[in-house]
Amino acid sequence: MTVTSSVSNAVECCAWALANTGDYILLGRPYFIAFKTAFGTRPGVNLLGVAVGTTDPFSMAAVRHYEVAYAEAKSQGLNVRALVLCSPHNLLGRCYPQLVIREYMKFCHLNGLHLICDEIYALSTWESPRMAHAAGFQSVLSMNIEDVMDPGMLHVVWDFGATGLTIGCLVSYLYNFPSSLADQVATSLLLDDESIMTYIATNRGRLSESYRFATEFLRVHGIAYVECNAAFFVWINLRAAMKDRAATDKDILDRLQREKVYIAPGSVYAAEERGWFRMVFAHPPEVLEEGLNRMLRGIQS
Repeated sequence: MTVTSSVSNAVECCAWALANTGDYILLGRPYFIAFKTAFGTRPGVNLLGVAVGTTDPFSMAAVRHYEVAYAEAKSQGLNVRALVLCSPHNLLGRCYPQLVIREYMKFCHLNGLHLICDEIYALSTWESPRMAHAAGFQSVLSMNIEDVMDPGMLHVVWDFGATGLTIGCLVSYLYNFPSSLADQVATSLLLDDESIMTYIATNRGRLSESYRFATEFLRVHGIAYVECNAAFFVWINLRAAMKDRAATDKDILDRLQREKVYIAPGSVYAAEERGWFRMVFAHPPEVLEEGLNRMLRGIQS
């Protein structure tokens, strides 16, 4: 395990070590825009977004879409080097079941691909009453990797989940180093077991309560969203809640801007449909309520 200056830095390390400029990385849509920066800005590695349509992205059936995308890429002469799997997922806030993760491992093994697992939100999961049977988080490092793929082809990135503390971890044969100051602060935190457990419990409790408040608001006002039980954002469909169903993401952003509120549009995350937005709900109650009301005024204006 190597400590890096951030998870983005850990991902960039993977790009430098595993691929050459012009190569491709498979990544399911929608995906977090920072991947495009980490892989592409300096290493020059391209993302090959995989669309799954109406297929449950956390199901075994979704793997088939990756197989098709990989085969098409090869037929076009593209050099695909790895697959990125986010669990918990950024943007959908759900975890992949163990059997599905193993299926992706098999897919990578059969095609000689590296598997990069982003587990940055591992400690930001909670119990959601409306998702009682949803898969909980399980790290790929707790699985019998050798039974499915070469452990040397697996690379896991993670951080402690403390905003502002730019420390990441890379479990791999690759290496990098963080700043000495961040290293010292993180070490002090990690050596204090009581403080860590309190931090994690407090974080999970606040996320759960904020999610409950935000989704109750969304349901009351008829705004569709994807249920989740991890991370600090929810995937919502604002266009479906508007009278003007032909509105573009830019149209919606312009309306929101008039109310002095910003929510990241799905168009920057390679969303398959217009109108979807990534809404962060990890705010103090009064801030969250004010933001939700402004958002509602914006789409109803």
